Amino acid sequence: MMAEKLDPRQKPPDSLRALHKHYQRASAEALTDDINVYDFSRVQRDVTAAGLSVVGLLKGPQLLEILSRFEYSREAPAATEDVKVYEHADLPGLQILPSLLPQNTQRCLLSRLLHRDLSDPKHKTNIHFHHNVLYKSATSSLDHDAVSPNGTQKFSFFDCPPESSFSFPAIDPTTHSSLAVPQFLNRKLRWMTLGGQYDWTQKAYPEESSPRFPEDIAQLTHGIFPDIRPEAAIVNVYTPGDTLSIHRDVSEKSDVGLVSISLGCDGIFIAGLEEASTNRIKHVVMRLRSGDAVHMNGPSRYAWHSVPQVLAGTCPQWLSDWPAMPSLPDVDSTSSDRFEAWRGWMANKRINLNIRQIRD
Repeated sequence: MMAEKLDPRQKPPDSLRALHKHYQRASAEALTDDINVYDFSRVQRDVTAAGLSVVGLLKGPQLLEILSRFEYSREAPAATEDVKVYEHADLPGLQILPSLLPQNTQRCLLSRLLHRDLSDPKHKTNIHFHHNVLYKSATSSLDHDAVSPNGTQKFSFFDCPPESSFSFPAIDPTTHSSLAVPQFLNRKLRWMTLGGQYDWTQKAYPEESSPRFPEDIAQLTHGIFPDIRPEAAIVNVYTPGDTLSIHRDVSEKSDVGLVSISLGCDGIFIAGLEEASTNRIKHVVMRLRSGDAVHMNGPSRYAWHSVPQVLAGTCPQWLSDWPAMPSLPDVDSTSSDRFEAWRGWMANKRINLNIRQIRD
C-alpha cells in the first residue's frame, strides 16, 4: 500500500509552495486572464492542445437515476446531460467532472450537510477542540431563539437568528471565551468530519468503529464513483481569504481514490505530482466551480494539492440566498421563511466535500 511509504508530516516541494503563494496573491482579473488556469466553463481553448483528454463519459440517464434516488423528491429531477470526464496528461488519474451536480442536487446536498449533519453530535468540527458544542432539539423546551418555528422540525443551527445570544461555552474559560452561534456560522466554522473522525493531532483515524457515514451521501458518491466505499469525509467551509495549505492525504489504509465536490464560490485548486524518472514536479492549476467534482485516483491518489484562493462574489446567483430557499425534501419546512434571517449566507462561502475510503 503506497500510503504506508509516505510521511504525512513531509514538507511539500518548494516549487509547489511558490506556486501556492503566487496564486494566493493573484487578483481576480489576473486569474481570469491566466491561460495556465484550467477553467472548464470556457470552451474557447482546445482541450487537446491544453494537455487534456476525455477519458470517460457519465451518461445522462444513468446520472439522472442516481440523482433521483438522492433527492427523493415527488418530482423527478430535470433531464440531465452527459458529463465528460477529463484528465491531464501530466497528472494521470486526476479526473475532473465539470458541472457534475445540477442545481437542485447541490441545494439538497448543501442542506443535508449544513442543516442535518452539522447539527448531529456524531460529526465533529474544529470548534469541538475548545468549546462544548450544544445541540438543541426543536421539540425541547429550550431557549426560544434556538427552536424552529413550528416546534416539530429537526433543529438546525440556522434556526438561531443572526442576533441570537445562544452560545457554546468554552472548555477552558481561562483561555477561550464562549462562542455565539452567529460567530460559529459566519466565520469560526472551518470544517466538519463525517463518518470516520480524523485525528488532526495524530494524523490518523481511530482504530475503534466510526460513526455511520450518511447513507444518502454514500449512495450518491458510490453511484457516480463505484470504486469508492465512502467511510469518511471532511467538509471544508471557506470564506474568501481562507486557504488550504499544500498537503497529501496519506492517512487512509487504502489506495482507493478520493472524491472532492465543490459548492458555492469558485476555488483555485492546485495539484502536483513528482515525475518518477526525473523527480521533476508536474502540476495543474484549475478553477473549480459549484457542482464540479474531482476524482484523485491511480497515480494521482497521493498528489500534493492545495486551495490557495477562494474568489469572492462568485457563488451562483441561484445558490447565493441559501439557506433562505424554497422548501426541499430534506428540510420539510412548513414555513417558507424559516431561514429568511440568514438569506445570503452562502453568497460568500465555498463548501468542499472531500470523501474517502479509510480501509480496504
